Amino acid sequence: MERKVRLSPSLEERLLRLSGLADGDSTGLVSGLHSFIEEYVRETFPELGEIEGFADVLRGFTRRLGLHRREELRTIGLLIQEHEVRERLRTFGGSLDQEEALAARHNFLSFCAICRIESRALDELARPLLGWKERLASPGEGSERERLQGEILDSQASNGKLLARSAEWARDKQRLAELEGEALRLRVERDRQKERGEIGSERAAVLDLEVDDCERQKDILAKRLETYRDLDLYVQTVSRFSLYTRTRMDYERSVMRLTAEQEEAVDAVRPGHDFLIRGGAGTGKTIVLLHAFGAAVRARQSELNLHPGVPILFLTYTRTLVKYDRYVAEILREPDAGSVILTADSFFRDRLKLLGKQQKIDYAAAVRLASKLNTTGFFSAQELAVEIEDFIFANIVTRREYIEERIPRRGMRQPLSTGQRETVWRVRERMVETMEHDGVLSRNYSRLALIDNLMARPENAPGMDLDIAFVDESQDLTAADLHALKLMSRRGLVMAGDTGQSIYGVSSPYRRAGVDISGRTRVLHTSFRNTVPIQAVADAYRALSGLEEDEGSGAVAFRDGPAPELYTAGTRTELLHLLLRKTALFIDTLGYDPENIAILAPTKTDLATIGDSLGHAGYRYANIRDEEFSFKETATIRLSTLHSSKGLDFAVVLLYLPSLPPRGDFDDRAAASLVRNLLYVAMTRAMDNLNVFTLEGAHEGQQEEPLQDLVRVFR
Repeated sequence: MERKVRLSPSLEERLLRLSGLADGDSTGLVSGLHSFIEEYVRETFPELGEIEGFADVLRGFTRRLGLHRREELRTIGLLIQEHEVRERLRTFGGSLDQEEALAARHNFLSFCAICRIESRALDELARPLLGWKERLASPGEGSERERLQGEILDSQASNGKLLARSAEWARDKQRLAELEGEALRLRVERDRQKERGEIGSERAAVLDLEVDDCERQKDILAKRLETYRDLDLYVQTVSRFSLYTRTRMDYERSVMRLTAEQEEAVDAVRPGHDFLIRGGAGTGKTIVLLHAFGAAVRARQSELNLHPGVPILFLTYTRTLVKYDRYVAEILREPDAGSVILTADSFFRDRLKLLGKQQKIDYAAAVRLASKLNTTGFFSAQELAVEIEDFIFANIVTRREYIEERIPRRGMRQPLSTGQRETVWRVRERMVETMEHDGVLSRNYSRLALIDNLMARPENAPGMDLDIAFVDESQDLTAADLHALKLMSRRGLVMAGDTGQSIYGVSSPYRRAGVDISGRTRVLHTSFRNTVPIQAVADAYRALSGLEEDEGSGAVAFRDGPAPELYTAGTRTELLHLLLRKTALFIDTLGYDPENIAILAPTKTDLATIGDSLGHAGYRYANIRDEEFSFKETATIRLSTLHSSKGLDFAVVLLYLPSLPPRGDFDDRAAASLVRNLLYVAMTRAMDNLNVFTLEGAHEGQQEEPLQDLVRVFR
């Protein structure tokens, strides 16, 4: 057990006085906390007594203690940034509000934990954080932060111009700091040599001239920096919000416990029945699903291994989500989850091998065979492949449904007569014959092959049984995927999904799959990912776009944060330049770690261009779909297409939208709905800061409607 550190009587008395301060004097409280930290460090390490400045004292303290753990360094960094915010307020005016004081309390308590300080006053300092522990919404109306939100929104029209000057501003500030350090060094050298009598008049004159030259250069830079006042105020405002929001996010993660709503959802999962956890973006569906998964695994282990060899699996849609879910499982201390979190595709591919028919899956098979067998005269090969693969196979559509009952083809671009449907079905039959003969199956037909085998031998299908399948982002799996999983699973499917975030299909797959979730659904309503302003913008976009809403679509955020920002430019080159400037501002000025920043773009080509520009500017970056990428990786900016960002979250999202991603082969209405869902998903990946970059003219009707509506939300 770590030995606690007792404070000296003077520091103990001082801490007791601080614990009695009300948050009404927020600025005074923060000043007192910082003053205590500085005095404690100097008392603990007397050799740091000559160091001036809060930041340098803390850096010296970090070196003396040998701090290296990520969370320790993060606490020190937040305290330094907190102090800089307070100093800027002294320069420009203003005061901290109660929520910022709560953030300061949390950072101070984290510092005391690093130092292992023991004091009865710490419990009193922590007491006001109980509201945070219960995830209560922060007061907004009439607060200092509400006024600051207005300033950020007012700057929307000029933020591009401010950002364009940010590089010069940063260079000038850096140069001014260097000159101040150089002037201090020269004065100290001159004064010490004079005291020791080691300096002649000639050397003294040289040092005096060098000091004077430094002072002149400082005056020039100081006057130039006065012209950046608008930028200074903007950075001050955003940094205050970012500091507060990051602190509260850290607090949420440090608590690492489920809310009552989430605990109820976990407890409601009962093996033996299908179950759906629903909720809007950021409500913690995956975390609830992982907890339910861990509980099921532990329950199975306590059953004296009644079903040996029958696995419980956790499946999701993409390889990126597999990496991310394994990463989250490790954070949640669910050690049994990592090895059995798989993509649905890899799981089905392995199960197909167990049939013993030497069949394999080719994701291009449908398009290739459609090109070869197309005799319709009314469909292109691509359209025919979509009709058969993504509608008929994916939805387990029978001949009777397709031709006789004329099942609605929701979202498909071209209406079909009965005769045309018969023609399509004949091609479908020839396609199946060819695949069965060659042993090369399309993705969705491979699911039908598995289903047929399960239906033929429900009791003894070789290797096809599961105990329970836990399915993340279930709304993006096809009906064929889910039906095959249901037939394989002895005790049902436990799913997490949100129909409002469907970006790969145009209808709910559950009913077609025969999944029965009536009376076995839990809806999560509280968003833990997004701040109130990000949630408000996303909800406004959903409403303006007319996106489908159901009971699980909405979510209520409780953390405050900076208002999302819109940047526009006349050309892609100018837009990319703004994107790089804002990236630099977040890292070099606002103090974000590079791995907390994600740049989302429509296409792989866009990402390649962005990556080249980041590399040229000296930043490390990684595409999250790269085979070697890990979410544990640090000091690296994340790049992702909009589609690949599904299910993930990042502190900062820079949404680069010079255009929209390809719409696929759905009709205009369905395609537009999927694109709007995709933009909604991309926006709600942001936990702290959301910035959108698009070309000028969208609000004037010169861009596609989904982008026009996105710009209207900001305007």
